[in-house]
Amino acid sequence: MSEDLLIEQDADLLSQLEDRVVKALEAVATLRKEKAALQKEIDRLNSELVAAKSKNKTAASRISKLLDQMELPSAE
Repeated sequence: MSEDLLIEQDADLLSQLEDRVVKALEAVATLRKEKAALQKEIDRLNSELVAAKSKNKTAASRISKLLDQMELPSAE
């Protein structure tokens, strides 16, 4: 009888362990999907940042050229 009880307890423990392993695997899969989505967002934002920096550099260059073309008032 006690041997049957030990076997039943072992089976319960094994079942609990299996449930925990399955939950852990599901959590890992979810985290991997979230990581991939976040990496995609980071890549998009980095791309936007590069584009914004380029526009800023172009605008600064154009402003500099315009300022160079302006005549400075002469000190008479």
